[in-house]
Amino acid sequence: MNPLSAIDYARIQALLETDYVQEHYLRYEAGGDSYDWLELEDGEGDSVELYVEFLPDRFRIAVANESGPGPDNGFDDHRHFIFKLADAEAQRHELLFQPMEVDGEGADCLDTFPLAEQAPAVQASAVRYLGMLEAYIRAADQRLAELKADLPPDIILNVLGTFERFDALRETFESMTASMGLETFRLDEAFSELEHDDRMPRSYRICADRTEPSMTEEDEAAIEAHTATAYFVMPRIHHERTRIVAAMAAARALGRLIEQGLVTAAKVETAGLAHGLARWKELIDALEASVETRDQRRMLLTLYRLFVRKPIGHENLLYTCGMQHLGLPDFVIRFAEDEAVDLEAQEAAVARFEQAFLAAFGVEPAAEPSSPYLARPDFGYELGDIRHNPFGYTCIGQPAQG
Repeated sequence: MNPLSAIDYARIQALLETDYVQEHYLRYEAGGDSYDWLELEDGEGDSVELYVEFLPDRFRIAVANESGPGPDNGFDDHRHFIFKLADAEAQRHELLFQPMEVDGEGADCLDTFPLAEQAPAVQASAVRYLGMLEAYIRAADQRLAELKADLPPDIILNVLGTFERFDALRETFESMTASMGLETFRLDEAFSELEHDDRMPRSYRICADRTEPSMTEEDEAAIEAHTATAYFVMPRIHHERTRIVAAMAAARALGRLIEQGLVTAAKVETAGLAHGLARWKELIDALEASVETRDQRRMLLTLYRLFVRKPIGHENLLYTCGMQHLGLPDFVIRFAEDEAVDLEAQEAAVARFEQAFLAAFGVEPAAEPSSPYLARPDFGYELGDIRHNPFGYTCIGQPAQG
């Protein structure tokens, strides 16, 4: 029996249409990141390193050639197996084989041939490698499904205080959020505790806003002296515009808690951002005033300062965290490899982020170009992290690169 008969159009299509392939590979095709090197095992415990690359209508598997014209002369070389959807209407597929990448001189040698015309051992290898890849993708797809079924809330607000019960806290916060149509924005009793949490002083120090520092000695003392901690969570927000409403509701409800003396510290867990209590009050008052005067620019800028942490550094990048609260991708600025990302550059980045944010809402003209960050990010927060932004990233300035 021909081993290739087990590979048909439907089998290739099924692999390409898995959520994992779509979200981990094809989503980043335009950024040149739809490939991976994988160390995989077959059913007998033998392992092999495979190069895999996905395109919307095909994928390829490559494995190293240990011998041949290229390797014999010191060149790295691979043979490729290509699985292609050729004609959707006719459900026709193609199986191709590329024996090598380079010849004995190191020159490109990219010719492909029908896999059906190759030796039985080559065909058997194609079936084996495909089976290994399918097992890997199925397992990854299952992990992704489990992760999506148990995603953290979209907004998590942490507050500290000396309260002995949750009643007043819950009533004040939930009545405000419910009045804005957000009945699911509620106290999370499972994680809230009527006792001191030793982790909080360090957590608040790490999350303190560095753009406009506002933590005072009084704030630090109150954090050290807290005897209770509470979390308010908004589980799922399905529309971008609802995110603005939810952010406003969180801010206004927190303002009520502060006014009533129920809390002594607060931070946005889903942005990793904490302000001093006086700064919280200042920003929330500014938000209320902007709503009363219908000052859209001031309202948006205040929400941005309330809920977005910036700048965060990673190698030659600076980026924001928390823009998902406002229904937008986070911003990224990429610097040249020989360009110093010093304090001056960070301060300039803060202004550039702010200008780009206002331009995104059409409040001010864009001062510089922006483009989607197309490559698979090697920075920031992955799906499942409370700070993950489902909208991805936007590169400010020069075009994004992988």
